Amino acid sequence: MRQPYLVTDRAAEIPGLERITPGQAGTLPVGHPGCWLIDMQQWQEGWKFVCALRNNRSPKVYVRPLIYFNAPSSIPKEIKLAADALFTGDIRDQNHMRPLLSRVEPINQWIDNLPDADSEADVNIAFKVLRLFASRNTEQAPVRSVRRSSGFVYPLIEPLFPVRDTGALDTLDFLYQQRLLSGYFNDRAYFCSQCDSAFLNFKETCPHCSSDDIKSNELIHHFKCAYVGEISEFRHEEELICPKCDGQLKHIGVDYDKSSVIHRCNQCTHQFQAPVTIASCYNCGHRSEPENQTKRDIQAYTVSAIGNNAANYGMEALFIRFLKTEIQIQSFETFTAILQMERARIERYKEPPSTLVLIQLRDVAQLHAKFGRRAREIFAELSAAFKTMLRDSDVITARNESIFLVIMTQTNEQNARHAAGRLQRSIAELLKNNLQFESEMFVEVRGIDKETNLSRILEQFFHDHAD
Repeated sequence: MRQPYLVTDRAAEIPGLERITPGQAGTLPVGHPGCWLIDMQQWQEGWKFVCALRNNRSPKVYVRPLIYFNAPSSIPKEIKLAADALFTGDIRDQNHMRPLLSRVEPINQWIDNLPDADSEADVNIAFKVLRLFASRNTEQAPVRSVRRSSGFVYPLIEPLFPVRDTGALDTLDFLYQQRLLSGYFNDRAYFCSQCDSAFLNFKETCPHCSSDDIKSNELIHHFKCAYVGEISEFRHEEELICPKCDGQLKHIGVDYDKSSVIHRCNQCTHQFQAPVTIASCYNCGHRSEPENQTKRDIQAYTVSAIGNNAANYGMEALFIRFLKTEIQIQSFETFTAILQMERARIERYKEPPSTLVLIQLRDVAQLHAKFGRRAREIFAELSAAFKTMLRDSDVITARNESIFLVIMTQTNEQNARHAAGRLQRSIAELLKNNLQFESEMFVEVRGIDKETNLSRILEQFFHDHAD
């Protein structure tokens, strides 16, 4: 039976248990623990380490089961449900711990069956979400929460989304649109059309000046004399007296009825019977009609058969998939072979020169998390931008969805820099000006000669532009 790793800031020497402090997060991954046994006595501190574990890049760390101990009753529901189990006994009692470890062991076995789990570093949030869902193999349902502006959280993946917006909903919607997740209706909600907050205040407002400073009064119809007026006109201390005929109104339905309601605006004094309902966002203050808000189905999710396969063997990047529709992306092996031929050609004939261009488009993996289904349109436009830079004779390959290598044949370094500069400006305009999304783009241009060593160049490029 695998042993848990105890995660606590407090001095706690437990025989048979490895102990990790939150300050050691950078030294992970470690061994093959049965779970992360997290001290939640101070749950805010414990939650920080939960987030650090889930944001680790190794699936042997972030997918590993979490078990809380010392969890107080005051812990928020969505944080409690982020754990795979709660331990309420004495952690020194191994017999008491054993059934819990057996319950989470299938997650560890799922990790063991991952190809190349030791060498993998997962940076794509959508892929990490998919792996967490697949490893648990259970339906993941939303939990209502005022702690996130979307009004809903999915506890298992909550630590992956530090910004409390709709990023989790958008990422799940992206995976659902790719048929990697199956969705089941759970709830329906309305979101601010301006900022996506689910916290809306529905108010009745004046149709003349849009103020919500209005006062409502019931209208009374006196049967005997047919007078209709506001109830305030009839009220005399505890009695209702008709202002037209001075008759006393005693019984509703016999002496009078309440025919309708009239509203008066305290700002512009306009009187009206039908106020205009406006939704006002608590987050950004944006006001508009309810029908103009964004309506969303909130779903519970399970991993589809396609998703299970992708979680095990890798999810082809959506951006690369779009690029393949616009340009021919070569495998890295083919790219390397073509580079060797270019080296040999240039060494033999000396000219014309060719150039190697390295491009890193940082944060492209976060686009689907921010823009959800709109990411497909954005990736299509990014792909078109790449296409305008390349000629039919150029060769491109991708190391992942954010790093690209291009051989610009018969092109000197100056012209290659001009082409790469046009690409940078085009992408910056698309992302920043149109989408208010900033992504750093790094470009390096190197002339190809007999000394060109792709492995060393890549290693230096990764080092210079590491996160």
